[in-house]
Amino acid sequence: MTAQFSLTDKHAPIQNEVLLGHITIVPGPFLDVIHDGAIMIRAGKIVQTGPTDALRKKFKDMPFVDANSHIALPGLINSHTHVAMGFFRGLGHGKENMIESFLFPAEKSLTAELLEPLSYSYIYDGLRAGVTSFVDHYYFSAGIARAFEKFGVRGWVGETVADLGGAFPGVKSWERARELIEKSSFGTLIRHVVAPHATDTVSPKLLRECADYARQNNLPLHMHLSQSQSELQRVLKRDNLTPVATAERAQALGPNSLVVHLTSASEDDLSIIKKNGATIGYCPTSTVIYDHLANIKSFYDLDIPLAIGTDCAASNDSADCLTELKIAAILARNHGVDPAKLSPDHLLALATTNPARTLGVSDTLGSIETGKCADIVFMKKSLSSKPCENPLANVIYSMGSRDVSHVMVDGTWRLWSGALPHLSESGLSEQYSSAVGEIRRRIKQTH
Repeated sequence: MTAQFSLTDKHAPIQNEVLLGHITIVPGPFLDVIHDGAIMIRAGKIVQTGPTDALRKKFKDMPFVDANSHIALPGLINSHTHVAMGFFRGLGHGKENMIESFLFPAEKSLTAELLEPLSYSYIYDGLRAGVTSFVDHYYFSAGIARAFEKFGVRGWVGETVADLGGAFPGVKSWERARELIEKSSFGTLIRHVVAPHATDTVSPKLLRECADYARQNNLPLHMHLSQSQSELQRVLKRDNLTPVATAERAQALGPNSLVVHLTSASEDDLSIIKKNGATIGYCPTSTVIYDHLANIKSFYDLDIPLAIGTDCAASNDSADCLTELKIAAILARNHGVDPAKLSPDHLLALATTNPARTLGVSDTLGSIETGKCADIVFMKKSLSSKPCENPLANVIYSMGSRDVSHVMVDGTWRLWSGALPHLSESGLSEQYSSAVGEIRRRIKQTH
C-alpha cells in the first residue's frame, strides 16, 4: 500500500522517492501554471510534473504527499549576500559613509572560527523566505560554507580579494581565495565564485588576474562595482577611468560576471555592462538605505539582465528575497520603467532563471522542470491571499515570507512548517548570540 503523507503532518516525510500532488505549481518565469499539479521526485531530481491524477496513476507505488492549498515555486537565488554580517543588523540606519567609516574597521576583529556561527541568523532568515541558494562574498569563507552545509542550502562562496583596501588588504587575500577554491573539501551544494571586492580596493593588475582565473576555471566572477561616489572618485583619480571602464579593461566583465549595485554608474557605463553581457546584482533596499537607488530605468531600457540580492544586514536588515522582489517592482514603476517589463514573470526571473544563467547552472536550477534539482518552495494559501486568479502575481504582491511553510533543497526538506527539521533553532541561536557577543567585545576593545 502506498504511504500517504500531507504537508500538514507534524513531521517531515523523509523519502528518497516521493510524489507531491494537489499543488498549484508555478514552474518558473514564462512557464504555464499547473493547477492541481504533481511533482515526482527521485534522488533529489525532478522526474516529472503534470496533473495529479495522471501522475498518481503513473507512479502508483510511490509515497504520496498531499500538498493541497499550497503554491509551489522554484527555490529562490539570493544573488548578493554577506551572510556573516548579521551582527550588523539594524546599524545601517542613519549612518553616512558606512563602508569606510564603520564596516571595514569593525571587520578587522573577525577571525575564522567566528564566521560559521555568525552566518546562522541570515541564512535562517533567507531560508524562511524561500531562498535555497546564496551567492556570498566575504572573509574566511570556509566558515560560511560550513554554515551553508549545516542548513543544507546551496552556497556560492567567494573569499574577498582586495590588495588596496578593506578589512584585510594584501595580495595574500588572493592566495587565500585560490586555496579555498583549489583545496575545496565541501559537498556538492557548495560552489565557488571569484570575488574581487571592488575597483577601488583591488588594483587593476590583481583584478585582471582574478578575471583570467575565473575564465580559465569556468567560475563566476562576483564583485561590487561603482557602488558609491567615493569609489567613482578614487578610481577616476587613479585610472582616469570610471570603475566600469576599469573593470572592462581588466576583462572582468562577461556573461559569467555578476556585478553589484552600479549606483554611481553613468549611461555610458551601463552601455559597457550591456555590451559585455554581464548581469547586474540589484539590491534595491540596501542601496536606498546605504546611499541611493541606481539608475534602474536605464537598467531596464538597456535590457541588462538583473539578479535580485538583499546584500548584508547592515544595509538591509532582512534576507527576504520575496519582499525584495515586490520592492523592486514598486521602485521601478515609480522611476518610469515600462510596466511590460515588470510582469510577475519578469520579477520571478530576477530570483531564478537570471542568476542561474549567470552562475552557469540554468540546466539544473531556476525552474520546476524535468531533470532539474528539486529545490522547491511551498507557500500556504490563506484567506489573506484570496482570490488567487494569478498565482504568481499573488506570490509577488499578496504573499510573503509569512506564507512560506516548507522548503526543499535537492529533494530534502530543509524547512517544515516554518521550522528546521534537522537542526535545533535554540541551539543555533545560542551559538549565534555567543559569536555576536564575542565580535562586539572585540570591536569595543579596538575602538
